[in-house]
Amino acid sequence: MTTKITAEQVQAAVRRYWAAMADKKPGELVKMYAYEAMTFNPFSQRPELGQVAAARLEREYFKPLTHFRSEITSPIEVQFLADNVAVAVHTYRSYAKNLEDPIRGKRYNRSVLEGRGTHVFVLDSEGKLVLAHQHLSDICRTAVEPVL
Repeated sequence: MTTKITAEQVQAAVRRYWAAMADKKPGELVKMYAYEAMTFNPFSQRPELGQVAAARLEREYFKPLTHFRSEITSPIEVQFLADNVAVAVHTYRSYAKNLEDPIRGKRYNRSVLEGRGTHVFVLDSEGKLVLAHQHLSDICRTAVEPVL
């Protein structure tokens, strides 16, 4: 079993997170979070448990007519806090098109033009790299745009 994290593993895990959002594979995001993980997302009003946030993201972004893409816009820097704990930071952009507002019955677009991502990874009891904490923030975002 792996007991030490490498920078390459952490960088690959960050890329897997963004790929899972774009690929819309149900259940993939939930598996990336430790049970007790906390997240902060740019469009949320409060912190959420990681697995709750993953379920919400799937509900919002994984609809058939919704399109999501992102790009990591800086190198993924990795800092080790212990052999089994690492922090990754990077900047990103994300674009979500044709999201559905079920209450209003309308569709909209939302983008983060310049964002910062901080991910804290730990090795779980089975030696799997999982997110213990995630903070995605926006430096600059577009206004919510209705889809006409």
